[in-house]
Amino acid sequence: MKLAQIFQDIEETQFLKNLSSHDRLCFIGEAETLEYLKTFFNNHKPLDNNYYHNLSSCNLDNISTIGQDLNKYKAIIVVSLKNEAQLFQEVKQKITDLNLNLPVVRLFADVFINLLCQRKLLQSSCDRIQKPEISYAILTTPRSGSTYLCELLESTTIAGHPTEHLRLAAQELALYCNFDYIRLLHNLMQYRTTSNKVFGTKLISHFLFEFRQTKPDFKQIFNSIDKFILLVRRDKVAQAVSLVLAQKTEIWHIRHNIKNISYQSRLENINIDNALLKNVEQKYEFINHQEARLKKILAAHQIEPLQLEYEDIVEDAKSQINRILDFLEIAQPQHYIMNINSEIKKMPSNLSQEIIRQFKQRKSTVC
Repeated sequence: MKLAQIFQDIEETQFLKNLSSHDRLCFIGEAETLEYLKTFFNNHKPLDNNYYHNLSSCNLDNISTIGQDLNKYKAIIVVSLKNEAQLFQEVKQKITDLNLNLPVVRLFADVFINLLCQRKLLQSSCDRIQKPEISYAILTTPRSGSTYLCELLESTTIAGHPTEHLRLAAQELALYCNFDYIRLLHNLMQYRTTSNKVFGTKLISHFLFEFRQTKPDFKQIFNSIDKFILLVRRDKVAQAVSLVLAQKTEIWHIRHNIKNISYQSRLENINIDNALLKNVEQKYEFINHQEARLKKILAAHQIEPLQLEYEDIVEDAKSQINRILDFLEIAQPQHYIMNINSEIKKMPSNLSQEIIRQFKQRKSTVC
């Protein structure tokens, strides 16, 4: 994969944009990567006062020519898509030899991980992990209502901060840059907990299965987390239609009226034809296949998850949240009053209902 595409995928986390708020940084690494960073920062900073040490034209020994000028910088950031860990050790040793008291961090293994853990960026991520009291993961397929469920759990204030931590950015780094996503998971488990030491995350099926192609051992995900929740949606046709419309409109969630107006406007440009219905059929099969794979992998790891259905959550959210808290054995504090809420609005439309009707009619005719 091309370097620019990797960084564009990572930027869904606002990674480099956040880093651009820091100044006087010394980047050491490969020419192409440094050039990309330099261009990005020039476009996002009024003044770029960073230093870029290109190892393609100047080897690591040449860094000594900068000498004490290195002390002008806040930190050295090691940049390598090929072998960040090795270059980090070499740079750190060189800084030690120069008797410089300057932090040395890795762009991905430190800065990126710290961003997702909501820590200060220019420090080392944690090597020794202290496990939370309770950890859990929600496993699910796309458009199952998982974001809605995560927001409800977040609003309890006692069920961690469940969200989709291991998704596109971590996946691309793991596939192409030898990124240790288990290190990311363990840091999240230490730093992204509620005050009662509960950690929650969400794993969407297609992202989860991509990690099987990468190092480290995929099994560590299941060995690291205590309990699992499997979220499914009974109405797979409605789920498939929701996925198709989200991809076509590029609107995945609605939290306010302005977004809803935009969504309704984009729906007007969608025609129901054979191509659209075929797309729904493909998504319908994809969702069923992905759900079957999730159940299979849970069984392979001898995990008995708590299975929830989206429709039950919509009907009675409070009772389903209580089921989760009981399953996770999360104690409710004395005098605790549960006030659950989510800003996400439902996204039904006349168009989606008509697509569902035509799809079911077509399917029954074929059968």
